[in-house]
Amino acid sequence: MKYNPSRDIPLAVRELKDLSPSKIVLWILNKRNVERKSQSISMWFKDHQDVFDELAKELLLGAPTEKQAVDVGLFENGAFREIPSVRSWIRDLTNNNAKETTINHFVRLLKRVCKGELREGEVIENWSWKHPDRLTLDDAKEFIFQVKKRNIRSREWRLVLRNFLTSKGQVIKSADISGKLEEDAGKYNTLKISAEDRDAVFKFLEARNHEAYLISKFGYITATRLTAALEADSQYLDHEDRAVWVFEKASKGKPKKKVKKYLTNEIYNEIKDRQGKLFGIDETELNKLLREAYEAIIPEMNKIIPMPFHFWRHCFAQDMLRASGWNYALVASMGNWSVDALTKYYGSPNEKDVRAFVLETLPKLEKVEVVTA
Repeated sequence: MKYNPSRDIPLAVRELKDLSPSKIVLWILNKRNVERKSQSISMWFKDHQDVFDELAKELLLGAPTEKQAVDVGLFENGAFREIPSVRSWIRDLTNNNAKETTINHFVRLLKRVCKGELREGEVIENWSWKHPDRLTLDDAKEFIFQVKKRNIRSREWRLVLRNFLTSKGQVIKSADISGKLEEDAGKYNTLKISAEDRDAVFKFLEARNHEAYLISKFGYITATRLTAALEADSQYLDHEDRAVWVFEKASKGKPKKKVKKYLTNEIYNEIKDRQGKLFGIDETELNKLLREAYEAIIPEMNKIIPMPFHFWRHCFAQDMLRASGWNYALVASMGNWSVDALTKYYGSPNEKDVRAFVLETLPKLEKVEVVTA
């Protein structure tokens, strides 16, 4: 883990139960393999006097504080899931038929909220770790504020926090934490890459993790969403049609849709004899590898791709629309969209496509004979 003073110095103090800079620098060396001088710790305390005072009150005076210390063990070895509020939340999600992968993803996001972790290696300055039992609406609003301030897409965070706080009996109004789509939700409807870059991404993945390659290619040729792909199971293979049934999300309050996805020979031959889950990779590892691939092959686009795996769904829409002559009804049926949703969020012809169509079609119109009575 990369050294971060805002996280690690308070953590060292709480583990050591000591404010001694000399002991803290040893802790940093042992835990983060980074050398620091005692003077740098003293200067950090001077620049963050409020944190120092809080730690002093917490550790030296033994007084309860508003930012009560959270033991690092809370986030390790499955302990987080056993916290009463989290355990109760998981039970509610399970009773509402949430998939195991969805529950695991939600729990990971909540854990990151409690630690103030916006992205891997990036934490909120001066964020004191939160115990989920004591997580408040104000904490949630502050976290979302920090997310938006960095132009990180916030809807997933908002949904998790709304759901968790509601499970604790808090009444969450839309004015406090909205569940609406991002304002720029239609911004990515032209998101696609060239065939050359697409193949380069697949080769990058294949060289590092075959399962990441396989599920990504599956996502591209079928437009399957991440959760449905991770949950794809051998019991739903259709060997006669070389296809697989997956369960895609539906409108709120409705059961998931069972959707048939047709496979290429390569994908079918790879998975036809597998038992249980069809792809042996988890969401965290997959997203990490996809980000590495995008950064290596399409770095400028990586900055604007909101969700790594979902990107393939956009690519499917764009490529299939072009291959079908912009047949929205056909492609919408293949990808489990409505025509309106496909047009708004996934596929619209750009100026180049329109120009090419016009230049090809207008000459044909000139040759059409008009028959009059």
